[in-house]
Order: sequence, then C-alpha cells, then structure tokens
Amino acid sequence: MLHTYPWKETSLIVEVLTKHEGRVALVAKGARRPRSIYRGLLQPFNRITVRYSSKGSLKSLISAEWDASENFPIIGNRLFSGFYVNELMIKLLKKNYPCTNLFEEYERAIISLANHILPVDVILRRFEIYLLFWLGVLPDFQIAFEKLDSEKMFFVTFKDGIKILNITNEFITKDGKLKSRVYSNDLIYQDQFVSADTIKAIASCEINPSEFLLLLSDFKVSKETKKLLRILIGYQLGRLDLNSRKLIMDLNFFSKTRKMEF
Repeated sequence: MLHTYPWKETSLIVEVLTKHEGRVALVAKGARRPRSIYRGLLQPFNRITVRYSSKGSLKSLISAEWDASENFPIIGNRLFSGFYVNELMIKLLKKNYPCTNLFEEYERAIISLANHILPVDVILRRFEIYLLFWLGVLPDFQIAFEKLDSEKMFFVTFKDGIKILNITNEFITKDGKLKSRVYSNDLIYQDQFVSADTIKAIASCEINPSEFLLLLSDFKVSKETKKLLRILIGYQLGRLDLNSRKLIMDLNFFSKTRKMEF
C-alpha cells in the first residue's frame, strides 16, 4: 500500500505497488463507511493481496486481504522516511508499468525502516540510488570510479552524466572550494561536484554493500551523497513538490525536540 485519498462521499482512491503491473490506482467503493471491510486494511506500508478489474486507467478494487507474509509496522520518526519513499514511488513511477525488481527493493527499504537495524540515511540513500538506476537516469558512477584521479574533480550533469574537471586555480575560491561554472549553457552548482569517496560510495551500493555502509558512516560523504541524490531526484520531479519533505520542515520549525532528517 502506497497511499489513499477520498473519492466521492464514501469511497477511496487507493494507490498500490504490485509486482507485475507496477503502480496501480484503484477505486475502493464504500471504503470510508464505518462498517467497511477495508477499514484498518488499506493503510500505507501494509502488504496485502488484492483483486481488481482489468479495464481502464482507474480500476475497481474487487477484494483485499492480508498477505500471508509478515507485515512490518514503521513507527516513530522513521514513519516520515516511509512516507518519503512512498511519495517518490507515486510521483516518479508511471502507472501500470511492470517493476518486479523495484518492488523488491521497495519492500527491502520498508522492512529495513521497520526493523531499526540499519541507519535511516543508509536505507534512503540505497533506495534513492536504486530508484534512479531503475528509472534509467542514474549517472554511471562505476565508470567514474574506474577513472578516479587525485588531480581531477568530477561533476554531475543532468543530460550528459558525470564529467571530469581539471582542477585549476580559476575554479578554486579563497577558502578552497570549487566555484560554480557553466557547462553546455547550464550552470553547474557546488552540490553537483563529486568527491572520490562519494563516487566510491555510490558505485559500491550494489556490488559491495559493506563498503557502502562504511563510506556512508563518514559525515562528509553522507552529506555530499544526500545532496547529490536530492539534486538528481529534484530534476526528475520537475515542478512537483514533496509533501513529506515539507511536513518534516514544518515539524522541525514548530518542534523543540531533536531535528529530524531523511
């Protein structure tokens, strides 16, 4: 289950992620009635078995029941990270497009958020990397890793992937940072420059999970990887805003507790 929202007086539009048909929107008629058989079942992150009509872009839910496998409830601050993952799926995936491998990666992320074994940032960075890879828009960090050179800097573009920048004094500020520069009429910002460790981290995500976890434990690498992936995701979202991120910002503004991030 990804999301639900009201439809007409007593029904719901239900967004689900399926193994063989990807993201599917269903009408659950009467689901908002007090005695509906769906009450408590159609909730985000629940794994359920559904039957639905096969006609039209907005299909009708015929039946829904708990899946035989175990469901993992997400609690505490990690719940907001789960909402973020779900929102990415809704806003970046086309409807009715098969995504078996992505379904499995999504399920792994949800289970990991629920069992509290891995840090949240590791779970989210891995999912963001895999989602961008599955969408076909993740730059080839593996090739960049093979070309690493201490005298060169890499930067990520939205159209041409990863490019090499020969570091010269004209690109260095007084405090040692790289200046923004123009590439193919597009301005390359500070957050698009990539260090060697960040390239290693993203390249190792799938082939060497242990190294990925180790590299992301470094604050600088974790911060740079997060910023870079958010830029790439933001480009794919275009003008679409993420409500889950806005919610976290609002809660941080009004809350006196520890700042929440994802």
